[in-house]
Amino acid sequence: QLHNETTTGQAVTVELFLTFQLVLCIFASTDERREDNLGSPALSIGLSVAVGHLLGIRYTGCSMNPARSFAPAVIVGDFSDHWVFWVGPLVGAAAASIIYNYILFPQAKTFSERLAIFKGFEPEEDWAEREVRRRQSVELHSPQTLPRGMSE
Repeated sequence: QLHNETTTGQAVTVELFLTFQLVLCIFASTDERREDNLGSPALSIGLSVAVGHLLGIRYTGCSMNPARSFAPAVIVGDFSDHWVFWVGPLVGAAAASIIYNYILFPQAKTFSERLAIFKGFEPEEDWAEREVRRRQSVELHSPQTLPRGMSE
């Protein structure tokens, strides 16, 4: 249920932002493509959940997950304003996914390849071969590695 006379619009916004920050934290801390990950992903995700609960529990009980709100609603038998705990987290998670994967840390695939994957189609036939060549090119020109034949 909603707390402290929170309106449904406010509750959806709170749940949206809480889920958004959690999903963005999960993507950023577990992405294997990133080389600047420091520390433990479990610790950063746990801190993100803790901050979300500290900020949101006053307004909505801080669901951040539709399944977390569904079981208590079933046990109590009260589904009033239950849609808030589905719409907010689902929209927040989708927004975090889109922003992380397309703006903050985009993949090295072309837009048409990403669109084909999104639609569920197989990418072009030579896609795997081009990916191997791209990775070799990145390895050859990466500033973190020395050219072949040179040692420290």
